[in-house]
Amino acid sequence: MSRAYAPVVLVALATAFSLLGDQMLYSVLPTYHATLGLTYIQVGVILSANRWVRFVTNNVAERALHKVNITVALSLALAAGAGVTALYGVASNFVVFLLGRVLWGLCWSFIRQSGLVTAAGVSGEESVGAVMGSYNFIARLGSVAGNLAGAIGHDLLGFARTLFIFSGLSLIAVPLGVRSQRLVTHVRTAGRQERPSFRGTVGLWLCGFAAGCVGSGLVMSTLGLVLRDKVGDSITVVGVVVGVATLNGVLLSARWIADWSAPVWGAISDRIGRKKAALRYFACGAIALLAGGQAQRPVLVVACVLVFFVCGTATNVTVLAEAVRRGPRVTASYVTASDMGAAAGPLLGWAAPEIGLPSSAVFLAGGALYAVAALVAHRSLAGRRADGGPHRPSEARPLDASPRTTNSAR
Repeated sequence: MSRAYAPVVLVALATAFSLLGDQMLYSVLPTYHATLGLTYIQVGVILSANRWVRFVTNNVAERALHKVNITVALSLALAAGAGVTALYGVASNFVVFLLGRVLWGLCWSFIRQSGLVTAAGVSGEESVGAVMGSYNFIARLGSVAGNLAGAIGHDLLGFARTLFIFSGLSLIAVPLGVRSQRLVTHVRTAGRQERPSFRGTVGLWLCGFAAGCVGSGLVMSTLGLVLRDKVGDSITVVGVVVGVATLNGVLLSARWIADWSAPVWGAISDRIGRKKAALRYFACGAIALLAGGQAQRPVLVVACVLVFFVCGTATNVTVLAEAVRRGPRVTASYVTASDMGAAAGPLLGWAAPEIGLPSSAVFLAGGALYAVAALVAHRSLAGRRADGGPHRPSEARPLDASPRTTNSAR
């Protein structure tokens, strides 16, 4: 990437550091919840509460970033996020965990919207997929570290100590976020800022809901439960006993490692059109989950999950790029729909053991939802020459422009 994309790299790195504590919970809580005195359904609520609150805070963040200094807002959100990670370490009951997750949801709305606005500001109409893929690739390094290092740290150092370490590391995000906004010049387009396209937006929302519900919700939140049912408390690999929390962390990290391919899938969607790309990605993911639901051998289940993770990366970057292309308001509504799915996913997934359903029901339901999303994407997303051709940038202006200038541009 050229020097022009340095703001994207910096804000993505800031995002990565902010994700450490959040992602550790997905590795550890499914296998450690009983020790913390949490029930199955409480785990589902904890892992989804940050997403439910974003139904409100996403639009709050979108509107606030047009009126306040984005550097200040981003810095406060990153610092508060580090504090929430420390709060997890001292949480002694369900209520404290729930409070922390709600606060994190508010922080994440500002962190993510700031990152998307920054990435959109330096991308052109025909490169938005590749830029968004690169942003996701870097940001999700934090997910890999949170899942994997968090699980290993939990097994070696303990739950609270690992979270305190992550809280300190998360503070590194603050200067990175500040630097990213000092470098950025926000390139605006008339179509993106003044006349957002709402045609097919309902279909876009449905695709976002499916991507969030199945990927971030159903599969990610229940994978540890499935592994514990399959292998017990530990598994021996080449003579080494590996705890199920560590194993779960390794596989969850593979989900975010798959995001390293996001720039490739984004560039492909730029070239062939997001309608055709999303149809293929959703369909492939549906096949992987349906096959995984029927597989009996653990190695086949793992293989299907890994294929699904790659498809999930491809669908996420493709549909998100389409939302970003349509403007910040559509982007905010799209990520809210995705959050709605991501919030519903853990509750649906963790309801399965409560009512006696097998773990395969999670995969089958996810595959069916992905299949529906493939059809919706084919009807709703833009083709290769959406909105009349190449991007024509207007004059650039600093991202931290005054509220009066920002509002007039809208």
